[in-house]
Amino acid sequence: MLGKFSTHANFSVDDLEKAKSFYVDKLGFSVKRENAYEMMLETDAGTRLNIYLKQDHKPWDSTVFGVEVEDVRESVKDLKSSGVEVEKIEGADEEGVMSYPEYGDAAWFKDPAGNWICISKIN
Repeated sequence: MLGKFSTHANFSVDDLEKAKSFYVDKLGFSVKRENAYEMMLETDAGTRLNIYLKQDHKPWDSTVFGVEVEDVRESVKDLKSSGVEVEKIEGADEEGVMSYPEYGDAAWFKDPAGNWICISKIN
């Protein structure tokens, strides 16, 4: 039923300006629309993120959204060169990349509000 439609992520942050700087300047998303309380971002592939301001924001303790990339290791290098710190979670190598034989490679980082984001190359 709903599987035939596009999807988007919807999550909160505690500072929209910091979020905009991070998602646009560091990650390369485009602003589709914005106001004082929220912004809709979009990737070149058409995926959308609706990010809204919440004064009592508490970051998710798990992944809010994932981005499928062509090469996780190359994307980790790009993130680091943009000033994004890739987390070295348990099981990750020295670059922060985890390899899952049945799925592929993945790495995680946080936005300025503490929300977890995953990049992955799915087999």
